[in-house]
Amino acid sequence: MAQEVVATFAGPLDSFSINLTIGNGSSAQVQSVGLSGRTAKFPVTWDSMGTFAGPATLTSTVGVESEVVIANFSGFAPGEQVSFTGIDPDFTGAASAGVRVLDLAGARAYALFSDGTTAFGEFEATTAGTLRAVMTK
Repeated sequence: MAQEVVATFAGPLDSFSINLTIGNGSSAQVQSVGLSGRTAKFPVTWDSMGTFAGPATLTSTVGVESEVVIANFSGFAPGEQVSFTGIDPDFTGAASAGVRVLDLAGARAYALFSDGTTAFGEFEATTAGTLRAVMTK
């Protein structure tokens, strides 16, 4: 079985509603998940990470108002899922333009695990009309 964390921006791809789910399919706790908007189809700045929900505790969010944001967690155990709803990314240098889900294609993600290992992935469109990044440990 693959040791992975899967991050998904819900569709449809032409939606301006930006929501992210992160599932921990590894055997270790996830300490942090980072998102880089620098490599997105059109680079984005994470203006707001919206509302957090899930069984883990969000201890901090670092990098809001920049192209790289890191969410730090406590208790993000294997088999659990967390979500951010109402994320507000802006195109870097053009804050008034609306970002769609598809515009986030190519953004990169990483997970830092409690055992000190890391995993990386890139958001790609799926046949289900979402963007998905698989970070394999």
